[in-house]
Amino acid sequence: MKLLFLLLLLIVPLIMAFVALRSRMVTRIFHVLALLCFYSAATVIAGDVYATNAHMTTFTTEIHHFLLNGWFLYPSAYLGVYIPYLLWMSLFSKKS
Repeated sequence: MKLLFLLLLLIVPLIMAFVALRSRMVTRIFHVLALLCFYSAATVIAGDVYATNAHMTTFTTEIHHFLLNGWFLYPSAYLGVYIPYLLWMSLFSKKS
C-alpha cells in the first residue's frame, strides 16, 4: 500500500504537469484550487486550535479532531500533490 501511495505521489503530479503545459486555463484552475484548499485547511486548523484553547485542554490530545476532519484531509491531500506538481512545472518550464 505504501508503494501505491509513493507511485501515486509521483505519477499524479506528472500528469498534472503535462496537462497544465498544454493549457494555461488548467494551470490557473490548479492554482485557484490550491489556494482554496490552503484556506480551507488553515481554517479547520485555526478553528480546532481555538476550540482546544477555549476548553483548556492540551493540544496533543485534541489533534485527532482536525486530522480526521474531511475538510482538512481532502484539501491537504490536494496540496500534497500540488507541491510536487509545482516542482515538476519548474523543471519543465522554459527559462528565458
